[in-house]
Amino acid sequence: MRLLKFTRYGEWWEYKLVPLLFVGYATVMFNNYPLERAGLRILFLLGAIVTGAIYVSVVNDVTDIEEDAIAGKKNRMASLKPIWRGVILTICLLIGVIFGYFIYPDVVSLTLYILAYVVFTIYSVPPIRLKKRGFFGPMCDAMGAHFFPSLLMTTNLIFFCKVDFNIIWVSAIGIWSLFYGLRGILWHQYYDRENDILSNTETFAVAIQPENFKIPERIILAAEIIALCTILYYIFNIWIFLAATSYCVLVFIRHLAFKYKICIIICPVSAPYELIFNDFYLVFAPISLLLAQAIKTPYGWLIFCLHLLLFHQKLIFVLQDLLYFLKTNISNKHSKT
Repeated sequence: MRLLKFTRYGEWWEYKLVPLLFVGYATVMFNNYPLERAGLRILFLLGAIVTGAIYVSVVNDVTDIEEDAIAGKKNRMASLKPIWRGVILTICLLIGVIFGYFIYPDVVSLTLYILAYVVFTIYSVPPIRLKKRGFFGPMCDAMGAHFFPSLLMTTNLIFFCKVDFNIIWVSAIGIWSLFYGLRGILWHQYYDRENDILSNTETFAVAIQPENFKIPERIILAAEIIALCTILYYIFNIWIFLAATSYCVLVFIRHLAFKYKICIIICPVSAPYELIFNDFYLVFAPISLLLAQAIKTPYGWLIFCLHLLLFHQKLIFVLQDLLYFLKTNISNKHSKT
């Protein structure tokens, strides 16, 4: 467990991996391929992406040690000797090479996998360090964390399933993942803006005042929604309808009953907020696709249970909010009578 803490897995385990699983489940469904036959391949790709995520977390912490110290932020890598930092990074790269070997001969997917490592390296490591070079920083992060991994998941499953390459589907996945990734990193930068100012880290969010970013954040969301609607159009079923409806109900409850502020990118630091569509991607959308498959085959339930075993934290939060809302309203009705 101590070793896992150095990877900051709690910061990306569900937030980065579940949207990629949504892409995988959706791609399998789009191509009418049995999910139980593609399950192990999805698990393999998840392992490849997890290896990359660990590499990213470690290299980002190593290159942020001095700036985090100035800002008074905790940095897990600061307590390790330089040689052990190098050992961890080398192990991650070697495991990545092994995954790359098994991705081959799918050259397209292998290229995407390599590019994910490349963009995150130049995002963090001096002298290039795109993290401090305006809009190149968020774009680089979005490509490494979402765009390339989502396309890797899509193209390799197409290769594995031996189905035709649908340019509209792949483009929709690419556009959606890029703009969703942009929202994610820009949210992080604006949320951490004060710390970056203290440490003199010149991120995009430091350079652009939050009040001057209202129109761009709406444009980013609009592009994401258009791509998402394209994806859902091709795989639409009753389960997706129920998922979308349930998510809207959750947002309605959180906003009206719990006073959550609905946010696109820029969120309050000290007040409850709902980052729009986040829980749809992390909870409702993937579960709806798994349920659609589970009712067709018993093996689908196995994958459904495995998914919940590995990724259940956000679902628990959603259920807690819904149960608290119901409990509060029932108590209020009893008190009035």
